[in-house]
Amino acid sequence: LISVDSSGNIIVVKTLSGSANVAAEAIDTLEWPEILGTIAGDNTVFVITRNEASTLEISEKIRKLTDLL
Repeated sequence: LISVDSSGNIIVVKTLSGSANVAAEAIDTLEWPEILGTIAGDNTVFVITRNEASTLEISEKIRKLTDLL
């Protein structure tokens, strides 16, 4: 993963080219209840959360998992 950013109830995860689907699958596998789902492109994953409070919490969890702090 390259970066994690957010706006509203959407988290944007940037990856290396061709890696977004792998990152999305990894996030989906975590089965965090705050996450409604993911959408992956080539190098970007959108993570949809239940609300803005969840967005900040999940963004931090993803950063910690990937050492992006």
